[in-house]
Amino acid sequence: MVKPRTSETDHGIRGEFNVEIYDKMLSRLPDKGWMETDEIIKLGIDKGLILEIGPGPGYLGLEWLRKTEGTKLMAIEISPDMIKMAERNSKEYRLDDRIKYVHSDAQKMLFADNMFDGVFTNGSRHEWSQPLKYSMRYIVF
Repeated sequence: MVKPRTSETDHGIRGEFNVEIYDKMLSRLPDKGWMETDEIIKLGIDKGLILEIGPGPGYLGLEWLRKTEGTKLMAIEISPDMIKMAERNSKEYRLDDRIKYVHSDAQKMLFADNMFDGVFTNGSRHEWSQPLKYSMRYIVF
């Protein structure tokens, strides 16, 4: 018997302690080569305005920005605490002029059609209450 799927959270990672721990864990991934930035770029997501869904502390998008030129990133995140951390990290990367973090639920966001030249997410779909429904709306890696 298959148990019904339950999302992990409807509000993301919150609280200073939890966000700090998560940030420390993810901050090590770029140095280990465990970021999917090269795969995203190989898929042609390498120019224009890109949407990142669920950036957490921001490392994937920041590494993607670092490897691309003339690009901009809009990143939507459900956790206001995580947005604060991501903004701090974007300043440390000196990329805060190329990224905007928006407090939003990936399942409720309303953007104009054709606003973005591409979209990516990594590590957030498990938190969505209806991932299949919304994955069909966006290109999700």
